Amino acid sequence: MDKIRLGLVGCGGMGMRHLHGLKELSQTPFCNVELVAVCDIDRDSAEHGAADAEDLLGTRPEVYTGLAEMAAGVCDLTAVDVVIDPSYHEKVVCQALDLGLHVMVEKPLAVTIKGCQTMIEAAKRNDRQLSVAENYRRDPSARLVHHLLAEGAIGSPYMAIYHAMSPGDEIFITPWRHLKDRGGLLLDMGVHFTDLIRYQLGDVAEVYGDARLVEPVRRKSATLNSPYRYYQDRFKKMAEEVPATAEDMSVALLKMESGVTVSWIVGSGGHGSCGGNGIWGDRGVVEGFGTRGGSTAIKRVGQEEVGFAELVAAADDFELEPLAAHLFPNRMATGDSAVDWKLLALEYFELAEAVLGDRNLEVDGVEGMKDVAVINAILESSRAGRAVKMSEVESGQLYEYQAEIDAAMGEVEK
Repeated sequence: MDKIRLGLVGCGGMGMRHLHGLKELSQTPFCNVELVAVCDIDRDSAEHGAADAEDLLGTRPEVYTGLAEMAAGVCDLTAVDVVIDPSYHEKVVCQALDLGLHVMVEKPLAVTIKGCQTMIEAAKRNDRQLSVAENYRRDPSARLVHHLLAEGAIGSPYMAIYHAMSPGDEIFITPWRHLKDRGGLLLDMGVHFTDLIRYQLGDVAEVYGDARLVEPVRRKSATLNSPYRYYQDRFKKMAEEVPATAEDMSVALLKMESGVTVSWIVGSGGHGSCGGNGIWGDRGVVEGFGTRGGSTAIKRVGQEEVGFAELVAAADDFELEPLAAHLFPNRMATGDSAVDWKLLALEYFELAEAVLGDRNLEVDGVEGMKDVAVINAILESSRAGRAVKMSEVESGQLYEYQAEIDAAMGEVEK
């Protein structure tokens, strides 16, 4: 099988998770990616990344601290996987594209619409692939929900809810996720959800939203439950308290182009919780949109609820793509401790197939931009105090909230 030669840019916690995804792919007959280099501005992190890659994959990749140096030093480097702080995605991704490399970049694509558009234009200018590593929709549960909706299992959808609000003031993974100019937790977490909503129900037409900062100070949790060395080492060095500048609560109504209305409540803070996702149609309701390692169920008019396993068993025409079928032979990922890595393997495989000319990307730059735009539409709507059209946000016509991020990052137009 033909393989692309890949460099990993960013050897932090998520970068190490991506290495496990490469290992999952390498153990299948579908492996079409070869990791040949790692790059991180911190030499020690890059060396640790190379050591972890050798442990997982059997060979030690070359180590670099600069992207241009890596592109010049590695023979036939085809693509890079950018796994860094999202506020730096635009700069690094555009540099990689201008060096002639194909790119896979972790979500969110960028923290502003202008950043997303700049990256999309760079990919077009250089005729390179730009893939966004959005994994939730690739889970078998999301694929099954998509299949059920397409088959008309609940008739015509007319409303949905996406509620995911957790209480407390703990630091959400890393301190930078609480900073407005670094994207904030609503963007970092929310693009997973907006991508699922768009995957299942189509594009959003209009948003009316409110977003607020409830917890201005975030505190370190008492313990950390993570199998990754990098996360454990970082947790030990983390400050006991960090200031927060990014909104941590959001409430919105999303009006889809199809006419479906979605109730959105997403955040992490305050003193109460709210959860539950579902899609209602005129002939029944499906539980959830699907998620990483998730499940679903369906309740049709006049019938008993049917659970995930029963739905899969009864759906003879529900098929996963060949690699997904290999990774999830029972067409479910619930209870699979390696689901995170397996979904990453699917992302790598798709990138390589697109580079080799065998398929189109499912989540390309435009799709990634639309996911970011929904979150920014909620924030812009909250600032404007009115409903906003997605066309206003995607075009950059409405940009007051995001302009403050540009200013904080020193990117104000001269």
